Parts: sequence; C-alpha cells; structure tokens
Amino acid sequence: MTNFHEQSSLDRHVKQTLENINTFIDGEGLKRKRLAKRLGMSESNFSDYLNGKRSNILDFSVKLAEVLGLEKNYFMNPRFDYQPVESDTRSTVFSSGALSKEGEEGLHQLLRVCEMIETYNMEDRPNA
Repeated sequence: MTNFHEQSSLDRHVKQTLENINTFIDGEGLKRKRLAKRLGMSESNFSDYLNGKRSNILDFSVKLAEVLGLEKNYFMNPRFDYQPVESDTRSTVFSSGALSKEGEEGLHQLLRVCEMIETYNMEDRPNA
C-alpha cells in the first residue's frame, strides 16, 4: 500500500510527464490524429490520455516515445527541457534518418497533400 507522500510524488510525476508530452506535441506541430493512428488507438482515446483522463499515463508515454523514435523515458525525465526545432524541420519527425534539403522539401509537400486529403475526406462525412 502506498502512503500519501508516495502517491503525491507519483501524481506530480504523472502530471509533469503529461505536460512534457503536450509541450513536445505542440512544439513539433504533430497531428494528434496521426499519432493516435500510429499508436493503434482512436483519436478520442488519445485525447483522453493527453488530458489526463486515463490512468496508465506512464505506459502511454513509453509507447508514444517508441513510436516517435525517442528513448522510452524521454517524456518522464524530471529535467525535461524541450527546445522546439525550426518549423522547416518539423515535417521530418517521422522520417528515417537525415534527409537532404530537397528531400525535406519533398516530404513537407507530401505532408501538406496528405493534410489536404484528410480535410476533404472529413468534409465528405456528415458527422465529422
């Protein structure tokens, strides 16, 4: 049985981990819908995790870090110090390895096309 102080410390750690995750996602300009899909969960379930409505946040943070190619404890680091990358390099977050300048531009254009397709597909759904 955990005592009050241990539970309070765990709660602070979970809260800080969530703040780290949200800071990273916002700073990188990542699409929550794509991340949810990569994790094999619905957008609403993913959103529940980000808003602290789910209980196994630390397990979620490990899975998210793995999907993003980061160390498993990346978001749990108590000294988490996220420094946003330049906006031109955000689109390479899901790429494998370094890209040339032309490769980065091509990937950026491809992601813009994908976002347009998602937007048009959502317009076709009456309840989207």
